[in-house]
Amino acid sequence: MASELRKRIDRQRRERTRRTLKDAALVVFVRQGYHEALVSDIVAEAGVGQGTFYRNFESKRQIFELLFDDFVASLMAEFADMSTHLPRDAEEYRSASVDAMVAVAQLLRENRDVVLLFLRQGPAIDSDFAQRLGEVQDQFAGLAKLFLDYAIANGFARTCDSDVVSQAIVGVTLRFIGRWLEDRFPFESLRDRITEVVDFAFLGIGPRPAPETSEAGEGRRKT
Repeated sequence: MASELRKRIDRQRRERTRRTLKDAALVVFVRQGYHEALVSDIVAEAGVGQGTFYRNFESKRQIFELLFDDFVASLMAEFADMSTHLPRDAEEYRSASVDAMVAVAQLLRENRDVVLLFLRQGPAIDSDFAQRLGEVQDQFAGLAKLFLDYAIANGFARTCDSDVVSQAIVGVTLRFIGRWLEDRFPFESLRDRITEVVDFAFLGIGPRPAPETSEAGEGRRKT
């Protein structure tokens, strides 16, 4: 029993140390940039020795990618509710899309410097990380395709090439996010801006469909 307790305590200590190092690395990367950051800067920020760093991580490259993966996982988690409670019609689909994207946008805004770090410096780290960024875009496109295929199968989205449309949705969204984080759009209008993006996905550039009138409904009842 004592041995198991000791193992659990050691695991918890190691997890705390790794968290401390990851938090410190994020501060240093944001402050200095990936290429200018040194392991010595990270351990100084964390208040530990370099030996502690290398007992937990192979390199600053590894810790950078782990930070990126953690952040991507937090973004994907914002779609969990939508995935669990799939929309029953087009209006629920649209409303759930707006809500999920607003939650993601708020998370991005709260971590603006981190997001810009990944977007601006990630592609220049090496070809493997640039590929990883592309894989994440495909991951989000796959999620969009899942929702779109479900809507098509249930009759509240038109039949289309969901692979192409999902990639287009992600491309438009990424462009919007990049410009928004660079303060091209006011933060106060976040929900309105996102609703505009979602409506573009749902309605394209055509006129909005006219709401069904009560007179039309009365006409059907008389028939």
